[in-house]
Amino acid sequence: MCDFMQIERRALYNALRMNWLLDPTLAVETWQVTDYRSLTLEELLNMLKDHDILLTKGEFIALSDDVDTPEDLTEELVDELELSLEIQDQIYLIIFEVWRRIVPQKRCLSIFCDELDHQIYLYDLEKIDQIEPLEDAIANLLVILDENVDQGEEPKEIFKVIGANCANDIENFLHDFIAEQIDNDNDSYAVELLEGFDQYIENNRWFDFFKARVLAHANPIKANARIRSILEETDTDPSLELNLEMLSFMVQAGDNESFLRLVNLSIPLLESEEDFQDLLAICSDYYLCLDLEEQEKRVEKLLASRKNKKLDAPFAKKDPQAAELLAILTTKQKKTI
Repeated sequence: MCDFMQIERRALYNALRMNWLLDPTLAVETWQVTDYRSLTLEELLNMLKDHDILLTKGEFIALSDDVDTPEDLTEELVDELELSLEIQDQIYLIIFEVWRRIVPQKRCLSIFCDELDHQIYLYDLEKIDQIEPLEDAIANLLVILDENVDQGEEPKEIFKVIGANCANDIENFLHDFIAEQIDNDNDSYAVELLEGFDQYIENNRWFDFFKARVLAHANPIKANARIRSILEETDTDPSLELNLEMLSFMVQAGDNESFLRLVNLSIPLLESEEDFQDLLAICSDYYLCLDLEEQEKRVEKLLASRKNKKLDAPFAKKDPQAAELLAILTTKQKKTI
């Protein structure tokens, strides 16, 4: 396995390139954001030649036999050259790509994390033609984690170490990916991922929620009980995003007491006007599904009154309409006949 401090370098450049693709106005050097995967092997070797490193494919393979990682090979090749750190990094990125391409049989964490980042990047952009490479990367991640735990590593710590060597937030990716499996009724795969990664996740509230979502397909009553148990747990790091996801789920299957409690817990977490309007929209949907027309109209009136507000405007913690929303939620419910 690679030296963890060294291999973070590849993740940093992956992150830089991803940020630059999102915002091309970022000040970067061309070599820092080049798509090295798109270059031919000949082009890569010629780039090394420009730095006075002359290697054929065969010579590169022979050199790789004596080291374990592209980081080690880079250090060996630049060791006696008086080069700036910038030039060393340029050479490293080229060597990394050549290694990835022609000696894939040599397992290394930096190579694995780079591939995982690449697959997540394609997934986020919806550019995946076949899902199997991403599923393989996820399966390999679990194998690496399990192998390290078998060797005595603490599960959450090894997950953090691997995560630090990826440009993407692996835990957030798993949340999105597992949620998509549940949305697509791929419950068996979702459960497999939930069970496999459960011991590695720092905040299991998301996983507990996903388990409730899966359970709801077969037993809505037990799913509601699981949601209630989540709300009863002490939450040292509350998440508005998670709360809104749970409220959206409860629109179709939640009990009134838990829904009200979760709204109460969510209001102090609201930061923007968009947050509050999202909460109002969920509450409106909740009453629509319950066929409670009076409450739905009152919530819709609140929502309509805020249509001209900027969504990115800060939300005032003592906004009177937050209290008005709670008053609507605590109104005795009478179904329309």
